[in-house]
Amino acid sequence: MKKVLSMVLAIAMMTSMAMATTYTLGKNAISISTGASGIDKDDIALAPGDKLRIYPDEFEENQNGDLTKSEFDSDYFSITTKKITKGANLIASVSINDNEGCVEIKFNQDYDLSRKEKDAKKNVEIEKLEVKTKKTVNEDETNEIKKNKTFLVCQNLSIAVGHVKVDPYGLQEDMELSSNDLGKVLCFDKDAGGEDVSYGTMSVELGDIAYLEGRVYDGDEVFYDYDEDADTDILKAYPDAEMSFVNIYTNGFPTAMDLEVYADEDEYVYAVKDGKLVASGLKWDEDAYAYTGKIRSSASYVISDIELDTTAVDTDGDGETDDNTTENPETGANDVVGVATALAVVSLVAAGAVSLKK
Repeated sequence: MKKVLSMVLAIAMMTSMAMATTYTLGKNAISISTGASGIDKDDIALAPGDKLRIYPDEFEENQNGDLTKSEFDSDYFSITTKKITKGANLIASVSINDNEGCVEIKFNQDYDLSRKEKDAKKNVEIEKLEVKTKKTVNEDETNEIKKNKTFLVCQNLSIAVGHVKVDPYGLQEDMELSSNDLGKVLCFDKDAGGEDVSYGTMSVELGDIAYLEGRVYDGDEVFYDYDEDADTDILKAYPDAEMSFVNIYTNGFPTAMDLEVYADEDEYVYAVKDGKLVASGLKWDEDAYAYTGKIRSSASYVISDIELDTTAVDTDGDGETDDNTTENPETGANDVVGVATALAVVSLVAAGAVSLKK
């Protein structure tokens, strides 16, 4: 039951995080700064990594509602005009989202890119975005849309992209980051109502799963964020394990941060590198009752109730294991299989015969 519950919570977390960073245009909508799902076309401000969705009822040339969300997918439509006059390097992709029935603009993640919370400079300009029908939609029906019909999705769309830069934090000897300022860039300034100190110590509670603490200096601009999103591939690779995840994001900490990952002593903590589990380098600390270590950059960790196999595997198909002991097996198989095989052999020798049944 515990495993099922943890899986449900992980999926729920992934869903909520996706909703929090996916926005849509909306007629007469209020500003995105309020957290609303719809945003005013003249006041679009997004974070790197966010997605902006434009549905058919918001297309510039679909005023009569000829095209609906249910009719819009890549089987019938393609993006034919994509004129981006500014900030093309900030856009990861412009595509048709078949599941949502919309055009989706996804922005690249960049923890160094920041913007003001209000009156942010627009650094992305989309002059024109059009889609065209590849074949007739609703053929022989009253709402038929002929092949090669073009719809103007948007034009002269200006967007401010960047992580929100918080007003200067007055540098103090001891500071605790508010959860409201996670996902933002903090600017530390000893002249902004701070103390007469050469550096401050910032502590950050990452939910109930981890803790960070480290020095910051006058003039530092630091991005702090985390989530507990599960890596589906890792979950599938180790189906017998109960796992929880913590992913820490930063543009680079000024100094090595002390990290505590809250897990029991009999649990196992791994780091994630390139989608694979590797040794975390964290050590159990009885006083903190956590696995502890230091980090200066973004990092991801997995807590497991059982020991997991992180030995080399034959990824080349040549019958030999690769010379890299930090890679995980693609299947998640572990040494239990080998032990079971050895026991079976012993059993055969001792008994003389074994009847194998499915």
